[in-house]
Amino acid sequence: TYYSQGPGNYRDVAQNRRNDVIFYPRMGGFDVKQFLSYIQADGYEPLTVEAMAYLIEDPEVAQEVADKVCADERSNNILTAVLSGGAFRPGQLFALNDQLDIALKVDNDRFINEVMAAANATEMALYGSGYWADHWEYYLDLINNYLAIYPDGEEQLMYDNELRYFFSTATVKPRSEKYVLDLTQDGKGKHVLQLDSTTFDDEKVAEQEAYRNTNTGIIGTDAYWQRIAGGGAAFKSTPIAKLFLLGTIKFATRDAYGMGIEYEGGRPGWNDAMNGLPGMVGSGMPETYEMYLLLKYVKKVADTYSRGIVIPTELADLVQKIEAAQDLLESTGYQDPEDLPLDVPPELFNYWDVVAAAREDYRNNVQYYFNGTTVELSADDVSSMLSRWISQVELGMARAMKIASRGMNDDGTSGVPPAYFSYNVTKWVKNGGKNDKGLPLVNAKAMKVGTFPLFLEGPVRYMKTVTDEETKGNMYDLVMASGLRDHGLNMYFISADLKGQSYDMGRMMAFASGWLENHSIWLHMSYKYYLELIRGNLYDQFFSEMRGGGMLPFMDPDVYGRSLMECSSFLASSAFPDPATQGRGFSARLSGSTAEFLSMWVLMFIGPEPFILADDGSLQMQLVPALPSWLFEDLDDDLPGTYDEDGNLIVTFKLFRSIIVTYHNSEGGNLYGVSPNSYKITKDDGTSVTVDGGVIPTDEAIAIRKVFGIVSIDAYF
Repeated sequence: TYYSQGPGNYRDVAQNRRNDVIFYPRMGGFDVKQFLSYIQADGYEPLTVEAMAYLIEDPEVAQEVADKVCADERSNNILTAVLSGGAFRPGQLFALNDQLDIALKVDNDRFINEVMAAANATEMALYGSGYWADHWEYYLDLINNYLAIYPDGEEQLMYDNELRYFFSTATVKPRSEKYVLDLTQDGKGKHVLQLDSTTFDDEKVAEQEAYRNTNTGIIGTDAYWQRIAGGGAAFKSTPIAKLFLLGTIKFATRDAYGMGIEYEGGRPGWNDAMNGLPGMVGSGMPETYEMYLLLKYVKKVADTYSRGIVIPTELADLVQKIEAAQDLLESTGYQDPEDLPLDVPPELFNYWDVVAAAREDYRNNVQYYFNGTTVELSADDVSSMLSRWISQVELGMARAMKIASRGMNDDGTSGVPPAYFSYNVTKWVKNGGKNDKGLPLVNAKAMKVGTFPLFLEGPVRYMKTVTDEETKGNMYDLVMASGLRDHGLNMYFISADLKGQSYDMGRMMAFASGWLENHSIWLHMSYKYYLELIRGNLYDQFFSEMRGGGMLPFMDPDVYGRSLMECSSFLASSAFPDPATQGRGFSARLSGSTAEFLSMWVLMFIGPEPFILADDGSLQMQLVPALPSWLFEDLDDDLPGTYDEDGNLIVTFKLFRSIIVTYHNSEGGNLYGVSPNSYKITKDDGTSVTVDGGVIPTDEAIAIRKVFGIVSIDAYF
C-alpha cells in the first residue's frame, strides 16, 4: 500500500527505531520527540503506537497546496476539502486520490512533499490494557543515538522544544483500592494481593467524547492530549522537563526496601511471562537500573547547560514531599545492617508509605487536567536534588545484591544481580472497601521481601550502569559460572531453573522447563546481553560468543532448524526433555533481536560516537570500529580476504546508506576500538581530501553528516 504504516506495541516500536538516526541522519530528533510525547502525566505510556497522522487546520493553506498539485478545478476543490477536513495519513491521501479521481499535475513524490511541508504531524497511540513497567526504558537509547550523530544538538533538543502529555482512558488505582485480602492457594491462610491495578476511567472517556466530530463520527486528535483545566489548551513541557517528571515518578515508585521499581500499573516489564508478579506486589531491578541512568542523564544535562527546568506545580508539590520524606528518613539515623533482614525495616517502610501516598496524591491531582501553573527549578537545585536521589538508588542497588536471588542450586552467593522481588504484606488493616469480587481491601502496615531465581535481564540491565571494563569482565565471568549459562548449547537461559517456584509468578510456570519463557533461550534477551559485551569493550568475549554459536549466522543450521538469516523468539534449551528439540528455534520474529543486532553492527563498523565535539565546540567525526581479524581474512575456514592495490586487507560497508567506507588493515590484526592513522575522503566532483590522524575536521564532518557531496571514505589503519 502507499506509504504503509501500521500499529505496533510500544516497546517493539521504540526499540526498533533506536537506530533510525544512525542510518538516516536526516531523522534528527524526530523519534526522541515522538516517544517523549507519549509520556503521560502519571509516568506511564500507552500500549499501542499508531501510525503518525497529519493535520492542515487552515483551509487557506490547504487551498494553496491544492493549487500547486491539482490538474483541474474539480480536483482542486475536492483535495482542499480532504486536506482541511481533519487528520489524515499519507497512505489515506493516495487511496482517496484514486477513489475520488483527483487529478494531479505533479508526480507522487512532489505531491506528498508539498502536503507534508504544509501539515503538522501529530503522534497517535492507544491505551490498550494495563501499564507496562518498561516502556520508558528505551528513551535513553533513542537519545544516545541521536547524540552520536548530533552531539551539537543536545541543548536545543532538550530545552527548545515543547511536547504534550498523552491522555489515556485508564487510571492507576491507589494502593487502598488494589491491595486485596484473599485466601492462599491452599485455602489455609490469607495473604494480600495487588489486583486490578488500573481502572477504565469513564470520566476520561467522557472527556475524549467531547472531541467527537459530529460530521465524521471520529474523535479528534486533540482528545488524546492532557489539557489545562477550564477548557485550556494541551499542557506542554520541554523534553528535559518530561524526563525529570518521569525520573521523579519512577524514583517515587521504588519498593519498600528501596530496591526495585514496583509493578504497580498491573503489568510487568520486558518479561511478559512474569505477568503474575504485579499481583505479588512485585518489583523489578531492571527498571531501577534504567531509572538510575535516567536520573544521571538529567543531572548531566542540568550541569552542562546550567538552565532551569520548568515543571507543573503538581509535580513540584510531589518533589517537595519526596524531599521531606528523605529528610525524615535521615533524621531517624537509619543505617543498613551488615546482614539485611527479609522483613523491611520500619524506617524504610514508613518512608515508602509516605512517598507512595505522595505519588498517589499527585496522580489524583493530574488525573484529568493540569492546573496550568508551573514552577522553575534552577539547574543547581536540580543537580543537588538528583545527586541525593542517585545516592539513594545506589543504596538500593547494593541492598539488592545482598538480598540476592534464590533458586535451584542458588544460595544467593552467585554475585549476579537479581532481577525481581515480591513483597508479602505481613501486617495490614482493613480499610472498609471491597473490590469488584467482594473481597476486602486493606492498607499495608509491614512487609517482607521475597526472592526469585536468576533472570538474564538482571545482569543485562546492570551492565549498562557499569563504566569500567574490569567490573564488566568480572560480571561476565560470574554470569558464565551461574545457572544462566546453558553449557550444552553455549548460550544463555532467559532464567535459571524455575523448579519449585510458585505458579503465582506468571504463565512461564505452565510450560515445560526449556520451553517458551521457562528456562529457555530467549534470543532477544541473549542479544541484549551480547550487546552489553561489545558496549563494554569486552571484544574477545563478544566475538567468542558470536562464533561459538550464540548468534546467527554462527549457529548449527541442522540444530537450529531454520534459516540462519531468520531470528526466532526462543530456542528450546538443553533443559527441554526432548533432546531432538534442544537448540531448535521457534516463532520466527523480525523485532527485538534484529534491533539488538543492528546496534552490534553499528559498534562493530562505525563505533559508539561517530560525531564528536572539539574543545572549541566545533563538530568532528571519527570512525572507531571493533572488527576482528577474521572478518578481513579467515584462512582457517578457507575464507581468503580482499586486498587493496598496496596489499592491505580491506573490509567495505555503506555509511548512511550511500557513502562507501573502506577499512584498510595494513597489519591484518584485530581492529578493536582503534582510530585510523589517516583518511581519504572522495567527493562527487572527483576531488579528494586527505586527513592525517583519527579525526575528520569540521567541514568534511558536516558534509558527511548531511550525506552531501561525499562518495567514499577510505580509512587506513
